[in-house]
Amino acid sequence: NKKIPRGPPSPPAPVLHSPTRKVTVKEQQEWKIPPCISNWKNPRGYTIPLDKRLAADGRGLQDNTINDNFAKFAEALYIADRKAREAVDMRANIEKAMAAKEKEEQEQKTETYRSESQGGKEWNYQRRS
Repeated sequence: NKKIPRGPPSPPAPVLHSPTRKVTVKEQQEWKIPPCISNWKNPRGYTIPLDKRLAADGRGLQDNTINDNFAKFAEALYIADRKAREAVDMRANIEKAMAAKEKEEQEQKTETYRSESQGGKEWNYQRRS
């Protein structure tokens, strides 16, 4: 019990064409579609010039514009990085000064202990450097 598709109801409308004419070389060139050039596949191994590859890529057609917000962001990152570096340098200098001060205090303590152990005599002691 299958339905059979119906046939056409009446003769189809005629397709109207413009009169045929000879095609010029210029028109042939305009209608010519260039072969597809891919940067990923080249199954036949053709040598494709770089200018053709770049033209197929479409990179030359795009105009690169940098957003103003990106420029502001980059500037803010640069300033933050510079401030962070200055803070690190300052902290390192303070730690170095603290270490030098602590070392000086330690030397003073050892000097006082030495003088006390000698019974008040000043001891001629020379540092080695």
